[in-house]
Amino acid sequence: MGRMKDFKRFMSFVGKEFNHILRDTRTLMVLIVMPVVMIVLFGFALSTEIKDVKVAVYDPSRDAATSRLISQIDASEYFTVTAFIDSEEGVLEAFRSNSADIALVFEDNFYHRAVHDSDGRLQVIVDGSNTNIGSMAVFYVSSIVSSFQKELAQEAALNQAAAGGSSSSAEAVPSVQIHTSTRMMYNPQMKSAFNFVPGVMGMILMLVCAMMTSVSIVREKERGTMEVLLVSPVKPFSVILAKAIPYFVVSAFILLIVLCLSVFLIKVPISGSLMWVVLVSLLFILVSLSIGILISTLVAKQEVAILISGMVLMLPTMLLSGMLFPIESMPKVLQWISYCVPAKWYIDSIKVMMIQGLGIRYCLDAVLILCGFLTVITGLSVFKFKDRL
Repeated sequence: MGRMKDFKRFMSFVGKEFNHILRDTRTLMVLIVMPVVMIVLFGFALSTEIKDVKVAVYDPSRDAATSRLISQIDASEYFTVTAFIDSEEGVLEAFRSNSADIALVFEDNFYHRAVHDSDGRLQVIVDGSNTNIGSMAVFYVSSIVSSFQKELAQEAALNQAAAGGSSSSAEAVPSVQIHTSTRMMYNPQMKSAFNFVPGVMGMILMLVCAMMTSVSIVREKERGTMEVLLVSPVKPFSVILAKAIPYFVVSAFILLIVLCLSVFLIKVPISGSLMWVVLVSLLFILVSLSIGILISTLVAKQEVAILISGMVLMLPTMLLSGMLFPIESMPKVLQWISYCVPAKWYIDSIKVMMIQGLGIRYCLDAVLILCGFLTVITGLSVFKFKDRL
């Protein structure tokens, strides 16, 4: 009889804990949804393969051989020919406008030189600021060119045999040669730091800024001090601004530390305008702070705020911003979702200005999108504050 009472008492405690868990629906949803999100993101985004790499082509000879080779490269799942340029100088413009990740530069009279002179030359120019794509793209291009070279050699041998040559003689087989050279733009040494530093900057600023603001405001909710603000005559926008300014100053100091470490310790130079790098970074800090404020208006516990600002923001920033894995290799659905990740646009902008050394006009679209994020998220935060009032 005593054991039955102990068992009932034990089960009542178990039931009470279940009630606590089920009552906190937001935490429960985070705990359930997070494993699903993680397995989907890691399953599809965690890939070292490259797909749909954008290719620009400069082909002055425009003969049958170059057309066939370009078609084979375009038919590959790894590449998509996006532009035909009229001069070698157009390669730089293709990289600047983000219409190409690599460029193929054929020499004039390519087919005759490859088949008759055994000296066909193809230069592969790679945007080295994205090391995720660079080395793998060169490897895949070289494989396709090697296979095409064998095709040309077989065709040349058949043509010679049909013309009356001795097909049984080894000397009669033409020596077809295509020499492929590689040139790395912006990052000749292919240092991985050139790719990771902009990504790490985006992740640090996003996590630190969002976590600082969300946790601090939720802490005030738990202590009851937020009620004083809610009954004061101060407008919601003024409350948000007052909350954001101290953390903006702290975040700007963090940005200074990150830039100094990147330049002086990791040896990643700021090739473009330092002023624009700082201004775009400050814009991204504002976006991150507004996300933190929005999170604080949606949750009531510090643990949930830390969980959302830490884990829920960290995974998309790491996996869907191009920081670790090329976005072009992901399924279309994840590529569309990546457009909703503010860190993606910040990292793209920093690569353009800091690594490639280009001006603000080459990343103006990304900067305008960040401005849009700031406007929308700040508006939602103000609306949620009014809703509380």
